[in-house]
Amino acid sequence: MNMQFSRYLLCTFLFLYCYLPGKGQQYRAGFARESTEPAAWPFSLTLAGYGAPTEGRFSLEWIKTGEIAGGGVALTGGGSALFATDGHSLFTAPAGHNNPAWQEAGAAANVRLLAAAGNTLYAIDAGGALLETRLPLQKQKRPVWASKGSAGNATAIAVLHRKLYIATPAGLQYTDVRGGNLQWKNMPAPGNVISLAAYNNELYVLTADDNIYRRNPAKDSNWLRMARHNGLTYNVRLRHIAVAGNTLYGCDAGGNLFIAKHNSDGNMSASALAIAAGKQRVVIVGLDVCGFDHAFAGEVKQEISKKLRIPPQAVMLNASHTHFAPVAQPYITWHPPCQQPDSSYLHAVVRPAVVRAVSNAIRNLAPSSLYFSRSKTAIGRNRCLSTAPLPYDNDVDVITAVRSDNQEKTVLFLTGCHPVFNASGREGVTLSANYPAVARTALEGKDNIRHAVFVQGCAGDINPQDANHTNTGNALAADVRQAMAGSMTPITGPITCYTDSISFPTRPMAKAAVQTMYNDNAKNAGQMIPDRNVRWARMMQHYYNTNTMPATMPVYVQTINIGNWKLVGLSREVVTEYGSGIKALYPGSLVSVAGYCNDVASYLPTSRHMKEGTYEGLDSFFWYGQPSQFPVDVYETVLDNIRRKNR
Repeated sequence: MNMQFSRYLLCTFLFLYCYLPGKGQQYRAGFARESTEPAAWPFSLTLAGYGAPTEGRFSLEWIKTGEIAGGGVALTGGGSALFATDGHSLFTAPAGHNNPAWQEAGAAANVRLLAAAGNTLYAIDAGGALLETRLPLQKQKRPVWASKGSAGNATAIAVLHRKLYIATPAGLQYTDVRGGNLQWKNMPAPGNVISLAAYNNELYVLTADDNIYRRNPAKDSNWLRMARHNGLTYNVRLRHIAVAGNTLYGCDAGGNLFIAKHNSDGNMSASALAIAAGKQRVVIVGLDVCGFDHAFAGEVKQEISKKLRIPPQAVMLNASHTHFAPVAQPYITWHPPCQQPDSSYLHAVVRPAVVRAVSNAIRNLAPSSLYFSRSKTAIGRNRCLSTAPLPYDNDVDVITAVRSDNQEKTVLFLTGCHPVFNASGREGVTLSANYPAVARTALEGKDNIRHAVFVQGCAGDINPQDANHTNTGNALAADVRQAMAGSMTPITGPITCYTDSISFPTRPMAKAAVQTMYNDNAKNAGQMIPDRNVRWARMMQHYYNTNTMPATMPVYVQTINIGNWKLVGLSREVVTEYGSGIKALYPGSLVSVAGYCNDVASYLPTSRHMKEGTYEGLDSFFWYGQPSQFPVDVYETVLDNIRRKNR
């Protein structure tokens, strides 16, 4: 009897502990955050979010680090060393230090150009002779220059994979440096090239109009701009560029030496909140990118599934939609720097960061109670619709996970508002997570909140009221604290998760109309909108000519039920009415709605946007390279599908 009575008391205690009012069921929750800040290479990345300026917004910033020996006649880099000449002597300095300590390394009579590759230093003298000497240079042994042939009237030089590249007044040329008889071949140049550099399979050129381009000669057919003089972060007039010690250097005609760094607030990340009940685990990831495509999301989820045995439908990827992160998905109708993400950033930084964040969040799972709370916010406004009432779902939904052992809190907060300001001045070319990071930082470390995760809601047509993103972030953090100070509903029950798709048939523009659009816009080449329309028309012509026109435009719907809390995640840039509309399907229930989940392929508008001809309803589909707009009843179709499936 005593044993049975003890078991009865234990069961009663556990029931009361888990289910008495005000006490949440015991889940396990874990958090992890991984930086998505770019590495030193690639040296510059294109910022996503804006079609203007058409020349591009880039992360590169030039910072003065010293002076070049000899006044800057020539500069190059090789391995971890810099080399320079004044036309008489050769100088060298270790890379990676402020105010490099230059040392004289021998004679370089009449040398006006330098290029280092492997164990060889190349030079071109005033007479156009191509010279070489062995590396490393030894103090006790002066360089012995051997003739390799003639480089004519070269104005710049670089070596990549045993090919010597030179710039001449007529353009670019290259030859194989292994042969004794130099056979020069022509290659296209992006402008008047005044300096060349090479690193990690890529060739870099500096043009006279202060643009820097890159190209992988083995893969790329075109040069891609990677930096430009903007008077802000790139505000120097360079004469030479060079790479040494995984760093891009530049020097001006006065001999001032600069290093290139990413101009960043340093707050971009992937934040993961994992929640488990029994064997069921789900993970919600907030990712500081403007957007990503369905292919990328699928690859990440498959990697997570293989590594952690978490099914894809149990992992929600949400883009914060900051307009100040590097391009992370194709924008094929945009200006060239935005058309494709830098694969080294996307797949060597962002993707592994997401996987690590999810893995560590699972590893950090600990017994926790979960609570739901909601407040209102005034950070946003409807930016596009012209007639009242102007919809704005201004809910701020907060999930609070309280650890059982130390009462530390992790909060997930969700609201819908574009992170778009301020796009002018220096801030417009600064990598940043924008107001979501400000809100996270304002919350963490106070009121026993250890971690904070932002999830973007239905922000498609909502812009901030305040042009200062710091004010917006702090205001949102205050709204989150207000929600937590109010009624907090315990979350109890099992975990389930689903992924569905709704396919909308495409209604492409007729082939003849596409040709007319191309002809009309090609007349105004060089202007942002006509150029975009030409690229869109070419895309459509390719679809027609190859019989590859997409048949459908899918909308993905992911539903995660954690007890009595339902999280619905929609793909695309979802406008605000979807949030309030989906919540209205479940009156009296705890329902949150996120946009920008698992695929950001276009806007997801309503009939009102299409009838009023707003950007979200019509013009944006050209920017996103979509084959058509959605049908006018897209909103009703999505909500009816969610209602019928009742996940």
